[in-house]
Amino acid sequence: MKVRKVVNRSGRGFRGYFPSRKLGRLVEWESLLERDAIILFEFSNGIKSYQEQPELIVYEQDGEMRRYFPDFSIILTNDKNIHYEVKPLAKLISLDLVNKYSAVKHHYERLGRDFRILVDQQIRIEPRLSNLKLLARVQHFRGDLNDVRLKAITLIKGNEHISLQKLSEIIGRTYVLVLLAHGDIRCNMTIDLNAEDNFLRLPKECDHAALFI
Repeated sequence: MKVRKVVNRSGRGFRGYFPSRKLGRLVEWESLLERDAIILFEFSNGIKSYQEQPELIVYEQDGEMRRYFPDFSIILTNDKNIHYEVKPLAKLISLDLVNKYSAVKHHYERLGRDFRILVDQQIRIEPRLSNLKLLARVQHFRGDLNDVRLKAITLIKGNEHISLQKLSEIIGRTYVLVLLAHGDIRCNMTIDLNAEDNFLRLPKECDHAALFI
């Protein structure tokens, strides 16, 4: 359960909700960078669950007790819990912020917990982010996928060099994207989805722990 409400009418900047298939609910975000981070969490198979504004942290800095709300908590498939602050790298040149997050990190380390800062250069890697955004648009597709899933798996098993473009010509591009979004098939999300050498494959055991962060 989140401990601080993110979206409110009086807040400044971009705020909104991401419809998470992984969590089965709307996830609140209060910046476009947070929204983009959520997309990485959503499609990282190594992340079992995640939570926005998960906890109030009370830490010490310069002899004073201060309050801090981490942006996200994620739980990996190995049950490791990590708290994240999502922040543009350009803002971290501020000495005040550097001192704040150093004190926060020291607090976590003292408790044996994991705290990390996730910056825009780590989140907004292209074409990976654009590829994942494309999958996010179709992940809630409600049509019957049984026949196209079976056909796609059969075709991929019979041809280890079948591209997204080629399979799209056979079963339709939307179906291919939905199967990718649901994890029924895989491809390299770090290169152009339409690349001729971006071959589709079936899931492997190692995909279970894959992370985009």
